[in-house]
Amino acid sequence: MIKNNRVRFLVTLIFFAYIICLIILTLLPDSSNITYTNTYNIIPLTSIDEFFYDIMANGIINWAFLSMKPTGFLDIVMYTFTDSFKNLMGNILIFIPLGLLYPLCRKKNGGFFGAFLIILGSTCTIEILQFFFLTSRRADVDDIILNVIGGIIGYLIYKWIK
Repeated sequence: MIKNNRVRFLVTLIFFAYIICLIILTLLPDSSNITYTNTYNIIPLTSIDEFFYDIMANGIINWAFLSMKPTGFLDIVMYTFTDSFKNLMGNILIFIPLGLLYPLCRKKNGGFFGAFLIILGSTCTIEILQFFFLTSRRADVDDIILNVIGGIIGYLIYKWIK
């Protein structure tokens, strides 16, 4: 809840830029992972359990990649961590801005329940669209769980700075 109109406009502009980035990251086809069947998981905590098992077995750092002594910044950013760690943290981190920016853009304080519904609705919409329209993406109930956790963390950051 921001009183200054210029600051609110800037935060709203940042919020819309974030939404565009979120759409690009989650709803554009992934050309490196094209399958011709829908893949999905509707059993809660299955993927999260597999990711934790993989992290416990292989760690969070991709040592095989680092042993090749990479020099490219983008390569280092993209491949230093294991896929399981990137999936877990990525699903949480990608929704932190929604939990933070959504309440800041509102004129009235909507409270936790309103922010929670927006976060849950957004992530469910993304997963449903991935299931029906993107065969290169995997619809997963665990993504919803992780995204909601990230959104709640963002909302808690909003409450902390407010």
